[in-house]
Amino acid sequence: PISTHHLQIAATGTISIGLTIMTVKHIVMVSLKEEATDTELELVRAGFLALPSEIPAIKTFELGQDLNLESGQTHPAGKNRVLSWTLTFDTPEDYETYNSHPSHQAFLKDILKPNLLPGSRAAIQYDMSKVN
Repeated sequence: PISTHHLQIAATGTISIGLTIMTVKHIVMVSLKEEATDTELELVRAGFLALPSEIPAIKTFELGQDLNLESGQTHPAGKNRVLSWTLTFDTPEDYETYNSHPSHQAFLKDILKPNLLPGSRAAIQYDMSKVN
């Protein structure tokens, strides 16, 4: 989809059309309960990584795990999250399709929520064409 467009006519009579294509980026960061095992961490990681093959609306994805550096664990603004999940979508509607998709909902209910540290989820969705 086109989020903005403009038409310019130069003095030479040349017409140029500029298009800005909207891409939606979704970033979510979570921490797991202190008692979560390595096996449970791997289960959550595998759950995230299974979603792109099940949800065609996802265009790109990246799963990152915190390096557990001392400065990130003792930061004055709070401790780092454990995992970061970054996705891109062509439209806000594609993000909503992902969000409500049965595979995503099952992952949240059956895998993530039982292992999630309450209150640790932080997320944002934004239009990448409006990034400075």
